[in-house]
Amino acid sequence: MAIAWSAAGCATGEQSTGLAQASTTGATQLNLKKGQYLSVTISEAKTSEEATKARLNYYKTGYPLGAEYGLRREAALTVDNAIISDYKPTGVLFFSYPDKQSADGLAANPDWAAVKATRPDIWNELKIFSAETTEDMAITFDPDKSYTLVVAWKKDGGADGYEKYLSGIEPAVARAGGRFIYKMYNPQLESNKASEPAPSQLTFVEWDSLDGFTKVRASAEYQASVSFFQSGVSKIEFYRMSARK
Repeated sequence: MAIAWSAAGCATGEQSTGLAQASTTGATQLNLKKGQYLSVTISEAKTSEEATKARLNYYKTGYPLGAEYGLRREAALTVDNAIISDYKPTGVLFFSYPDKQSADGLAANPDWAAVKATRPDIWNELKIFSAETTEDMAITFDPDKSYTLVVAWKKDGGADGYEKYLSGIEPAVARAGGRFIYKMYNPQLESNKASEPAPSQLTFVEWDSLDGFTKVRASAEYQASVSFFQSGVSKIEFYRMSARK
């Protein structure tokens, strides 16, 4: 569970709580150890004066609670284009806990329920994807690179199709200046839509240029693998992002 700060940031709240962990110049680092609990937050914030006040109070109240359980803001990416999405988030934020038990501890804190209940006043849409890290992570988000995120919901009975698709296009991704940097499998989902099912996978790719995926789509590997995607995936969200400068 993450506190879910707005991707646009909150200068006053961040400065007063010491929350500005992510660098605002140069590359942004995401360094985690195996077993830490990582949350990826994607949100579309409301912009009214009332929502802004509610957001400030959310940070002021929620961060001290989260900090008691080891919550850290690790990194931030700006969403430049919501290519396939039902909403228009402005950013992707990364938060960590020392372990899942720490996140569960915050969730069980009786004071947290009141903080969490204010989310509908702050965000039009909020999704928090969380999972334990299965290996040490050392990712540098470079302002000179482009990043994509695909959130995928696999079809029942076709679970291996998506993996076949990803492995099939990997040579074309490499030729186009891309590399897979992180895959989150079977995350837990917190959403302001209570009935929304959790996705099967989040896949982050780093690209040397904005047209990287366009080149992949024109490749023979993509043409040979796209049927696996079609048979294995029921829904996706697709975002292009950049590191803050």
